[in-house]
Amino acid sequence: MSSGTALTCSTAPKRAAPGPTRPLHAGLPSPHQGGRPPLRVLLITEGTYPFHFGGVSTWCHGLVKSLPEVEFSLLSIIDGPERPVRFDMPSNVVDFRSTPLWGVRGQGDLVAASGSSALRRRRRAATDDAVRADLVPLLSNFVDLLMVDEAEPDPDGFADIVHGLYRFFLAHDFDVAMRSAPAWDAVTATVNRRFASLAASHGYCDAPIGVADLTEGMALVRAWLAPLAQRLPDVDVAHAAMAGMCTLVAVAAMRDQGAGFMLTEHGIFLRERLLAEAPGEGSLFLKLFRLRFALRTTELSYALADRVAPCCDNHQRWELRIGAHPERVATIYYGVDASIFRPVAKDVEGPPTVVWVGRIDPLKDVETLLRAAAVVHRSRPDIIFRAYGAALPGSEEYRDRCMALRAELGLEDVVLMEGYTSSPSAAFNQGDLVALSSISEGFPYSTLEAMLCSKAVVATAVGGIAEQVRGCGRVVEPRNPEQLGAAIVELMADMGALADLGALARRQAENLFGQEQERLAHLAAYMRLTGRTSPSGDDPVDITAEEPAEPVPAPVQRGQEPLEPLLAELRVRVPIPVHRLEVAAVLESCGVNDESARRHGARDVFELGERLL
Repeated sequence: MSSGTALTCSTAPKRAAPGPTRPLHAGLPSPHQGGRPPLRVLLITEGTYPFHFGGVSTWCHGLVKSLPEVEFSLLSIIDGPERPVRFDMPSNVVDFRSTPLWGVRGQGDLVAASGSSALRRRRRAATDDAVRADLVPLLSNFVDLLMVDEAEPDPDGFADIVHGLYRFFLAHDFDVAMRSAPAWDAVTATVNRRFASLAASHGYCDAPIGVADLTEGMALVRAWLAPLAQRLPDVDVAHAAMAGMCTLVAVAAMRDQGAGFMLTEHGIFLRERLLAEAPGEGSLFLKLFRLRFALRTTELSYALADRVAPCCDNHQRWELRIGAHPERVATIYYGVDASIFRPVAKDVEGPPTVVWVGRIDPLKDVETLLRAAAVVHRSRPDIIFRAYGAALPGSEEYRDRCMALRAELGLEDVVLMEGYTSSPSAAFNQGDLVALSSISEGFPYSTLEAMLCSKAVVATAVGGIAEQVRGCGRVVEPRNPEQLGAAIVELMADMGALADLGALARRQAENLFGQEQERLAHLAAYMRLTGRTSPSGDDPVDITAEEPAEPVPAPVQRGQEPLEPLLAELRVRVPIPVHRLEVAAVLESCGVNDESARRHGARDVFELGERLL
């Protein structure tokens, strides 16, 4: 496997025969009215749609299908070139291109075999002299910006660098330029100049950095910049499905074309990167380098995005903490098709049943589900659990650990591991109650789908779950099997009341989380970013979640609970801590929220994380 590349696979999707245009809501005009050209949106994804199933891919596919009046270009950043496309592309996807980051030899090798004189000219143009004169200053400034600790954010300066890199790669072969000696010298010299000071500022003096670190660092830079190595389609809006590399593409479109920039946050990108890096015990340089890229691109996203649209209000805590402009942040909830997910009576009456649907993955915390099942079994041995899901590649060891724990707890006949299901609706309708045990979520589809199947939900209080199940379910602390089990026992004690709660759950999901609300909100956001109005001159109606009430700060009660147990837990989970937000993210994954942080003498998890670091 080689290091970074800029191979771009561009495919014109097969277009289906045109069908009838769905009528728009009377209060929101069609972008085609008055002979105007259609709205053009560049949707930018990483590691998801259309190559992988999952919540983000479901959202992307639903968004594109729901807006046939919008012309979408799709740029998908993917790990390797052999991934099969998992979705049938809607006919309004007029341009689809993927950028694999790893696993190919390089664009230059493929260009030489293509016979394209235009592409060969681009490759010849990437001389060392051109790289020294035009690319080296940009690369040096890019890496310098990542390596300067706690620098005053300069989003305009960062955007200038991104745009300059994009324009350079349009005129010069990416692989030849990025594999040149001047490019290597520029990156490694900046790293060597900055690293000692950066490491010391995090409490690590005399931290080593070797050739292997520098080589991997250069490969990371090539991968991060690879999506800029292609001409972007002309669009009105660049819509990034996450920060990171997607942000770089959106900023390039913003600066080069004047496109509006919209960011949808399914999960907080920086928080997820912090959680992924936290348990690592390898190179301090590589951990810092990866996290600095995540931090700087997140700051850039929040500074420049015309609209930040989290999938739940809970995400706004992180967004505002990191620097998002409050006036540009507004939640757009997911919508689910109530005609697909609907209640169906069980085929055969059986024992009281709890259903869990998800992937076998540490973030879903199946181990806590199993331990909660043991809690339930002690007082209600008649209740069984049906767990539907499979392990993705890379999670096989975790799956085996879960199976061993199930055997250790003696739950083989209590927790039935049903494997992957192609029909979540049928799975939910096999149960009386649905449970979710995750330590991290955005605004999960699975719980919304369960609610539409008239199932009450018991779930961990992560992401936007509390916003979903408010009044028609229960939320418990993450990693707390006793609480999860007790809540299940409580609700299953009265099956009539449980059924009433399930009926309320469906009504709530239909009223608050419908597909039409989501469609109208996105169309209105796109029109607002392009300055479009109705023929009467009225602004489009932006249907989004209600603005959350400003929380009233609770009094800080210092010294109620000792910090030592938390410190002991953190030392296990974060062997090389580098940032206060890293500690806050891990605390949240351990079940600490703002309320429990106050019991430790802090106003919220962020202050507690800073104190513990």
